[in-house]
This record gives sequence, structure tokens and C-alpha cells, in this order.
Amino acid sequence: MAVVIEPTAPADLAVIAAQAYGLTPRELDVARLIAQGLPTAEIATELVISPHTVRGYLKAVFGKTGVSSRGELVARLFA
Repeated sequence: MAVVIEPTAPADLAVIAAQAYGLTPRELDVARLIAQGLPTAEIATELVISPHTVRGYLKAVFGKTGVSSRGELVARLFA
């Protein structure tokens, strides 16, 4: 038997952070696409939802994580 200890991948940390903040799976999807630098319209296309719905998810994510910008959100969840 072997035990390997290594740093957690940023993607795995994001899931843990999302759970800690109470994000839904769809809110995490939106946050991941924001981290990739996609604008609202492209996120809407990728997730097959309206831009208005993306903005609603983004507002909810900002509220749950206590941030006020996309940059802060990426830093909070993915850094």
C-alpha cells in the first residue's frame, strides 16, 4: 500500500469552495465559464440559457460568495 500526498488541483478546490458557499451545480457551471473569460452572451450560448438567466445566476453567485466582480469571483473560487 502507498499513500501519495500532493497539492489539490484548482478544479477540485473550486468544487469544494462552491460547496462551502452553497452554490448550485448550475451556478458553479457559470462560475467556471467566467473563469475561462467568457462574456455573458457566450456563457448563455454554452449553457443554452438566456443572457438574462446568466445574469441572474451571476447575481446569486456574487451574493453567496460575497464578491462584487468577476475578477474577485475567480480569485475567491479558483485561486
